[in-house]
Amino acid sequence: MENHMSASEQRLFSIIKYAPLGVIEIDQNGVIQNMNLKGEELLMPIISAYNLSSKNLFPIFRYVNEVLTERIQSFSEESGLIAHNETHTFLMPLPGGDATTYFNIMVNKMDASCIMVSFDDITEKHLKEEAMRLAVLDKAVEEGKYEIASGVLHDIGNAVVGFGSYLTRIRRVTETNSLDNLRQLAGFFEANLQNLSTVLGPAKSQAIIDMLNGISERQTTHHEEINKTVTEQINIVNHIQEILNIHRQYLTGRETQERRPVNLRSIISDCTSMLLASADKKAIAISISSPPDLPIIKGDRTKLMQVILNVLKNSIEAIDMNAPEKDISIRLYTHFNKLILQVQDSGSGFDEENGKLLFGRGFTTKTTGTGLGLYNCRMIIETHAGTINIISDGPGKGAITTIEFPIQTTKG
Repeated sequence: MENHMSASEQRLFSIIKYAPLGVIEIDQNGVIQNMNLKGEELLMPIISAYNLSSKNLFPIFRYVNEVLTERIQSFSEESGLIAHNETHTFLMPLPGGDATTYFNIMVNKMDASCIMVSFDDITEKHLKEEAMRLAVLDKAVEEGKYEIASGVLHDIGNAVVGFGSYLTRIRRVTETNSLDNLRQLAGFFEANLQNLSTVLGPAKSQAIIDMLNGISERQTTHHEEINKTVTEQINIVNHIQEILNIHRQYLTGRETQERRPVNLRSIISDCTSMLLASADKKAIAISISSPPDLPIIKGDRTKLMQVILNVLKNSIEAIDMNAPEKDISIRLYTHFNKLILQVQDSGSGFDEENGKLLFGRGFTTKTTGTGLGLYNCRMIIETHAGTINIISDGPGKGAITTIEFPIQTTKG
């Protein structure tokens, strides 16, 4: 055939023969008239997988898309475009499972006896585009979560600020509500008891004085209790605001990497305050043992708070609501050149096999856990040159978490 072609026709034939996509010429019945090298390369896996003949395209294409084959066969026009850049899939049977191949197919009827089919394997391109699409979608979802979280933090922050302002107002009112006038009135009656007795009688006069002194004492006690309660609530508000700031730093990705002197006892106090409601709900008793003068460590307060919160939260969640003993003891002490934090709970504990996996990435015993909590805790502690370990005597026997830090020279 090539011998009867002109030079330009031979060049065109060579271009088609070595083109990077498959080109096949078939007749109305699907019989293959001509096929280039790429077409043979793309069709051969299908032909081999299903033991098909290489002489007719229709049986081969039925494994790719039977509807497309029917469209080609039923196309009644003398010429025209049957399929334009359509993506179709083919399942290649393999020993390890079927592999999906994606084809881009174009079908053009030239005349009554010639249908040109061009196709290409776009699997790699399709998978890259799909991965990119999912990445964009995941990013959009994460941005949506961040936006929601940012809004929630903003709303909580506003509520906390408002609550704090009301507490401050209550404190100001109690400070201006002086009890001196009541005390002065009682003192005036006592100084003039003789004159008052002349008018009201000794018994009634003394009763009035006793009543005024009693009211003064009760008001003083109530005043002190209100001030104490307001102070405690303001401290809680300050703790909440600090936690909100921590979460804002995580949200914006600007958590500090600077190592500063931190008081571990203060962090423990803040963490237990934040988890107090969860512990009270289960009637869990939390005790803290710590000497007054402890060495400080240099670290990232935000990260260390994340670790301690995680450890305490795990202990609270490990204790069943109906457990006979519901205790968490926190002990902070020094041993040789180490500052040691130990958290012991009366929770569900774990067996030796699970104990070996606790700090593995992705391992969790919770139905809704991600398996990243303790893994991240270990990473944080190790960046502080410390160690973390969790042991248990077995299921139902609680657990002990021990965190050790090297002692710094500065005392605090």
